[in-house]
Amino acid sequence: MNKSQTIKLDLYRRIPSLHEFSTAVGIIETITDVAKKHNATRIQKVELIVGEFTMLNADQLIFAFEIASEGTLAAGAEVTITEQKGQIECKDCKYKGDIKKKKKNVDHLIVDLTNIFECPKCKSNNTDISGGRDIYVNNIEVELPDKNE
Repeated sequence: MNKSQTIKLDLYRRIPSLHEFSTAVGIIETITDVAKKHNATRIQKVELIVGEFTMLNADQLIFAFEIASEGTLAAGAEVTITEQKGQIECKDCKYKGDIKKKKKNVDHLIVDLTNIFECPKCKSNNTDISGGRDIYVNNIEVELPDKNE
């Protein structure tokens, strides 16, 4: 029986933001590649940073990861997701920072972009997104074979 040890591999790799399943497949390809380069026998944990503006649903992403990871080193891995707040820059007043979400009674399946990028300082819509559009693999924890065997 192989004795194993756990190590922590610090990662910060950008994954293209796509539909949840395609994103999960991209994550698995990335972490499997890194794990194999370190001779890992299993991926135990995956830490993700998901931008607010990726429009990815965390529960659906975890579910897609579970399905897409079957038969890979990542099968059964724990997935944790930290949301990265969306950031804007206002071209009018030069504000840089978080947006303030307006509470509206709309169907959850409808994406309401009306004033979503309104500057909280001057109320202008003349803004650019400066953060929160990406998804990153921040870290993985892997199992390595025992060096004594």
